[in-house]
Amino acid sequence: MTPRILIIAYGNPLRCDDGLAWHAAQKLSELNLPSDVEILTRHLLTPELALPVSQATTVLFIDATQTGVPGELASRLLIPQRQSSLFTHEFSPATILSVAQELYGKCPEAFSISLCGECFEHGETVSVKVGEGLPHLIALVGEFIQSTKQVTDRFAAA
Repeated sequence: MTPRILIIAYGNPLRCDDGLAWHAAQKLSELNLPSDVEILTRHLLTPELALPVSQATTVLFIDATQTGVPGELASRLLIPQRQSSLFTHEFSPATILSVAQELYGKCPEAFSISLCGECFEHGETVSVKVGEGLPHLIALVGEFIQSTKQVTDRFAAA
């Protein structure tokens, strides 16, 4: 079954707050999510993600950012945008969308959900600010899944 919603949680779980997405993925996997929601965890965004992205209806990219106020949650709509870099460790969500469009002719609606971290040093625990923001991130993703399901159900009934 092709996932309706694909969640890609990425970052380095051995770099404190950069591991936020892995913690979020764990919390989300403990919820009673619809069967058509798939969660992938990755250290980096790589070109291989273009295939599962092209097969989804909606994609949520979850990560930690260093831009903003620690603990601040931000979300935004993504549009495909090709990067000129040859290095795969520099792939962005917008680049993955662009590759999906280029290779598979499909680009789903996609959003970035980020939480600003404050500590990116070696370690496996998140900072207090990120720990406090994590439940808000989980709630935002849950609300997004629920609202997407309602819209999908409404169109299916029409």
